[in-house]
Amino acid sequence: MTELTKEHIKKLVIHFYQKVRNDEMLGPIFNDVAKVDWAHHIPLICQFWNSIMLKTNEYHSNAYRKHVILGEKTNITEAHFTRWLMLFQEEAFKHLPAEEAQLITDKATMIASSLKIGAISKCTHAKDIF
Repeated sequence: MTELTKEHIKKLVIHFYQKVRNDEMLGPIFNDVAKVDWAHHIPLICQFWNSIMLKTNEYHSNAYRKHVILGEKTNITEAHFTRWLMLFQEEAFKHLPAEEAQLITDKATMIASSLKIGAISKCTHAKDIF
């Protein structure tokens, strides 16, 4: 088993978000709604995954809250999360050793389940109120 490194994570994040940026379904949410500053986002997401996978404790933001806010701005659906996970898995297995790719995609699936609750339920709840 090859040990996962920060360089592995950086490579995955860069390639993955290149796909996301240009994806027909996800690109508009990241580019037009969230207006992601990619120069800032990529290092931040590397910190997130370093903290999750390598236990570096370098990510100090609130990913859940950011997804709740995004869900209030646009209609995020289960399909968006499914697409995100599919692209993430493809890139993980393309750029990481197989065992490490499986570990990070398993974590991504669990994290996405949590973020979905905030992004989708808040959006749905807001529709019910108005």
